[in-house]
Amino acid sequence: AYVFDDWTINEKWGINFGLRLSMFQQFSPIQQTYYGIEPRLSGKYSISPTSSLKFGLTLGNQYIHLVSNSATTLPTDLWVPSSDIVRPQIGSQYAVGYFRNFKDNIFETSVELYYKDLRNQLDYSEDFTQTPDTDVQEQFIRGRGRAYGVELLVRKNKGNLTGWVAYTYGRSIRIFEQIQGVTFPSRFDKPHDLAIVANYDITKRLNAGATFVFGSGTPYTPIRSIYFVGFTPTTEYGNRNSERLPAYHRLDLSLSYELNKEKKPFSSTLVLSIYNVYNRRNVFFTYTQPESDARTGAVSIKSYRVSLFPIIPSLTWNFKFHPKSRKS
Repeated sequence: AYVFDDWTINEKWGINFGLRLSMFQQFSPIQQTYYGIEPRLSGKYSISPTSSLKFGLTLGNQYIHLVSNSATTLPTDLWVPSSDIVRPQIGSQYAVGYFRNFKDNIFETSVELYYKDLRNQLDYSEDFTQTPDTDVQEQFIRGRGRAYGVELLVRKNKGNLTGWVAYTYGRSIRIFEQIQGVTFPSRFDKPHDLAIVANYDITKRLNAGATFVFGSGTPYTPIRSIYFVGFTPTTEYGNRNSERLPAYHRLDLSLSYELNKEKKPFSSTLVLSIYNVYNRRNVFFTYTQPESDARTGAVSIKSYRVSLFPIIPSLTWNFKFHPKSRKS
């Protein structure tokens, strides 16, 4: 249940405020009910017809947890509902931004700052070992988190050449007293995130497009050593999320041509695109495996990187049907 209101104070000030009540129930094996009160406030101050300041404050509850196993670089995230053992996450978010348009709104720019305070975060304990009879909820430990950053945007909305450049510097940190290092980057920590998108109308029917993306590599917990106790292999890990995969970047190009621009029974567009133009081998995951020397019998551990999706050209024919409108 929620209530909200938009309040225009004057020609410069506008406020949006509201209150939301949420409820979550888990029935098995023990019934547990949680309630959450979530206030929110946002506002806008118009400095001039082309520039403004905006701010927002939000308190939210999340009853489904996403828990990531950083001991592997594969996506092995686990969704966990709140229960009598697992408490809901609580997050407070604060944001402020400056927005300005230039040259008759041809160019749109903005800079936004944000900060999030996160409570009741979940992670695996240091000695976690998955077994068939393990109650995974009992292996979780609770901690806190914070996320903060700045987002920059420049967008061109009119003309033959349109597109935008967006850059975010953001950090996502976790604080767990029961984990070595206490403070460490979360799996979703991505300091640098850049996107450049451009579209150019060569003619009324022919359009060219380009997209370039760049992002910091995903953090993971490295394996320091593997040794045997008797005949049982034992893995020793380094500090939580202390290493990263290589940075991800990619360039995509496209060329589209409208075959029949007139909207008769249907219109169609032919699109030639190339994904990952320079064939960047972005690492999807890494793995280690023991290998023995045939001559000496010595066993060593080697690490390998696996990449997906090399350069991929494609040709697409899109159709859009336009039914005839009935005359009144």
